[in-house]
Amino acid sequence: MIQVDFYILQTNIRQRKERLACQIADKAWHQNYQVYVHTGSQMAAEQLDLIMWVFKEESFLPHDIYYSNTPSSAPIQIGYTEQACENMEVLINTSKVVPVFFEQFQRIAEIVASDNIEREAGRNRYRFYQEKNYVLKVHEINH
Repeated sequence: MIQVDFYILQTNIRQRKERLACQIADKAWHQNYQVYVHTGSQMAAEQLDLIMWVFKEESFLPHDIYYSNTPSSAPIQIGYTEQACENMEVLINTSKVVPVFFEQFQRIAEIVASDNIEREAGRNRYRFYQEKNYVLKVHEINH
C-alpha cells in the first residue's frame, strides 16, 4: 500500500519548500532509499540542485538532475518531466500536480507551501490520493 505524507508549511518563504525537500531527501537517503524529487520546471530543478550542494555545511546530498538519456547512479534524482527515473522508492513532489508516474513509488512526500494557490493545489492532490484509498498522513511544519 502506498503511503502519502503531506507536509504543510506554515511559512511563506519560498526557499523553505526546497529546504524541506532536502531534509526529507536526506533522511530517506540515510535510510538507504532511492529518492526522486519532482519539481514543476527545469528552473525549479536547477534551483534545487544548487541547494542540495550546500544543504549541509559539512557535506552535500549525492544527487543529479534526471535526464532520461543520461544514466546516473546518484541515489537522489531531481526531475521535472513526465518521466521518472526507474528503481526509485521515495517520491518527493514539490510541483502543484500529482505526477503521472506516482504509482511506481512506495512512499510519496507532498510538500505544500502556505500561499493560497499552493494550498488549493495541495487539497486537490490530497483528494486525488484519498479517492485511491492510500494511507494519508498530514504534518504541519511550523519552522
